[in-house]
Amino acid sequence: MALGGIGVAQAQKGGEIRPELNREARKEAKKLSDAIADPKVARSAAFAAKPPYGPVAGVSTKRLAGFPLQGKSFLILSTGNVLRADDKNKSGSSGQNAGGPGIRGARDVTMFRINLRVPEGRNCLRVRFRFLTEEFPEFVNDEFNDAFIMELEESTWEARPLGGPRIEAPDNFATDSEGGLISVNSTGDTTLTKANAKGTTYDGATRRLRASTRITPGRHRLYMSIFDQGDRQFDSTVFVDRLTVVKSASCESGTVKDD
Repeated sequence: MALGGIGVAQAQKGGEIRPELNREARKEAKKLSDAIADPKVARSAAFAAKPPYGPVAGVSTKRLAGFPLQGKSFLILSTGNVLRADDKNKSGSSGQNAGGPGIRGARDVTMFRINLRVPEGRNCLRVRFRFLTEEFPEFVNDEFNDAFIMELEESTWEARPLGGPRIEAPDNFATDSEGGLISVNSTGDTTLTKANAKGTTYDGATRRLRASTRITPGRHRLYMSIFDQGDRQFDSTVFVDRLTVVKSASCESGTVKDD
């Protein structure tokens, strides 16, 4: 299944956070991780959560918003429909309700897990990405606050949807210089603009970013989560590429612009 160079992963039923056990589903997930990382480093992959409707994950071979960064493809994760990523931006409120049940206070949760094997001598995990959303600029500093989170080893984030909404993610390393989340409310180097989303269907996006965290040789689990907070109507998406593990004398946890 493909459109505009975007091949999609099939939907997963249910709302709990659990690794996929289906062999074919794991093979499809491995194709996604292979698009962004050395297969010797990204040994296997699975979805821990995925909404039941709509293709929320896929690999694009079409150049969009500066991606791919290497090779011919990159990963797309979404709260809605990845096949719309390259549509013309004719609406300020496009999206697809993916039917995801409430998980940890969030909706339409897409959580992708990659099992890593870090070689000896490497101490720094780096992931390049761009966050895009239809919630910009209408819902900046509002209760509707979609977000993208990356965690190592285990996923612990929690969201409160309404009535003073907040997101707590103590293990998230994709944070800005102030420790804030990557979301429609991002500030500083992670601020969203209309220009950053040019060529896509989205109304706003961050610049290209690089998230880093220290890591040790051996086996590790990386979790990437993107979700809706407060509603299911407006899509948010993340483009991901160049997951690498390197040796670095200075590997500070957090997100910086990837020039």
